[in-house]
Amino acid sequence: MKSSVPSKSLGGFTLMEVLISVAIFSLLFSFTAMGASQLSKRLLIGPSDAYLENILITASRRARDGVEASDWGVNLPYDEQTRTLASITVFKGSSYAARDSSFDQTFTYSDNIDFVTVDFSGSLPATGNDHEIVFERYSGETAMFGSVVLEVFGVERSVAISSQGMITREL
Repeated sequence: MKSSVPSKSLGGFTLMEVLISVAIFSLLFSFTAMGASQLSKRLLIGPSDAYLENILITASRRARDGVEASDWGVNLPYDEQTRTLASITVFKGSSYAARDSSFDQTFTYSDNIDFVTVDFSGSLPATGNDHEIVFERYSGETAMFGSVVLEVFGVERSVAISSQGMITREL
């Protein structure tokens, strides 16, 4: 005599399968979230250093082209305490103090961007008050070469200016 025990057909998942699935999805989500966070930070700072680079290039090109037969410069009036600024000015003249203000071109700048270091001291020791850089007429060279380091949400980028007036940024 055969005893027939009805077999149970289980149509669900075991507790172990559910726990493993949840763990895998949690790991995938956390890696994706971290990657998206880093990407968004890089996307926010990218335009910031490119914007600064373009402003510096504007002054450099005006000087090289001899626009108005003058030197051209950039003034970065950042706050020494908060390390932020609201605007940047491209000016005509040998210094910001002696500029022809009728040629000033002001660019607004986000106050979410910190200027970690601004060093336009050239070959001289940094004075801590390096708020401007001037490019010489026709040559575009500058005695105020150096670099600016920006920080947005913990990500730093730098823009460097050589003594020949060449502007480059870290990519």
